Amino acid sequence: MIRAIRLLRWPLLLAYAIAGAIALMLATPNGVAFLGQSGLSFLPAKILGLPWSAPLFFFDDGPVTALAVAGICYGLNLGVLLMLARADD
Repeated sequence: MIRAIRLLRWPLLLAYAIAGAIALMLATPNGVAFLGQSGLSFLPAKILGLPWSAPLFFFDDGPVTALAVAGICYGLNLGVLLMLARADD
């Protein structure tokens, strides 16, 4: 089991990075147009930013603030995951 986790840590980190990029694109008009979707959605970006983005579920400060906070929260999570992935190297 440990060997499988060691083999999958970089692909899982890459999958999280791609999912986060798509989630942040869904929260911008140009990203929605590029992805061919019909409307903006902050929910995927809020979920990928948890636990840092939990206040976004309770307070509505507008779309610009939500996008900025979701991006920062996602960056924090990506940094923590990168640190954990590199810990065993």
